[in-house]
Amino acid sequence: MVGDLVLNEDSHEVTRGGQDVTLTATEFELLRYLMRNPKRVLSKAQILDRVWNYDFGGQANVVELYISYLRKKIDHGHEPMIHTMRGAGYILRPAR
Repeated sequence: MVGDLVLNEDSHEVTRGGQDVTLTATEFELLRYLMRNPKRVLSKAQILDRVWNYDFGGQANVVELYISYLRKKIDHGHEPMIHTMRGAGYILRPAR
């Protein structure tokens, strides 16, 4: 749990503010990794290695793409939790 974002690893269910959020398997893995490292900047390389388990060989835009999918689902109608740290990576912070 990070703020009002809850991830249930057993049932693969995610809620934000008590509302269900439907995620694909890859989106779920990405969110799980972000939630296991709250308030920590994670680089695209770290995310690729952990979520996709291999180097995409210059296809780092897959991380940007999936971050955008997550933002649409997690942050929609709420204060943003997923932030871009220019030149460093991404960070998940509880909404204030």
